[in-house]
Amino acid sequence: MNLITLTFEVAVEKQAEFIGKIEAYREYWDEKDCVLSLFRDATHKNRFIQMFLTEKGVDDFTALIHSDSGAKIMFDEIKQAAGHIVVSCMERVV
Repeated sequence: MNLITLTFEVAVEKQAEFIGKIEAYREYWDEKDCVLSLFRDATHKNRFIQMFLTEKGVDDFTALIHSDSGAKIMFDEIKQAAGHIVVSCMERVV
């Protein structure tokens, strides 16, 4: 099992629309065998971590973003709202 995270910041005035767009993709990611979660930092309200719990490795996940139109659109919307994104992949060890 892998945990793939996207860390980024979204201005407060853009968050309501942004969160709605991310929520709309939840079923899409379920179909791709990825459990989607979105968290906002409680102390820095503009910082978000989007997490995908999946059996896919980072290479498969990256290929999905580049090749699947739905995944690419969602990732592009994050880039548009956030600008800079940090992607991490953690593998389960215990």
